[in-house]
Amino acid sequence: MAEVRLVDLVVIKRYSLAVRQEWAPAEEVLAALDATRDQVSAALEQEAQPARVRRRAPTAGRSQRSR
Repeated sequence: MAEVRLVDLVVIKRYSLAVRQEWAPAEEVLAALDATRDQVSAALEQEAQPARVRRRAPTAGRSQRSR
C-alpha cells in the first residue's frame, strides 16, 4: 500500500497546528481530503446564498440584547 508523508502535504503545512503521525496510507489521506473538500465546498455554497437564508438562530449560549 502506498503511503504519504503527511508533513509534506501543502494543506498540512499551511493549516495544521500539529501532525499526529508522520506517515499515513495514501487512500486514507485522499478520503480525508475529499471529506474536507466537501466541507469547504458546502461553506462556499452557503456563503453564496442570500444573507437572510444563511442567518443562524440564536443559540442558548448567546444572550439577546434588550432595549
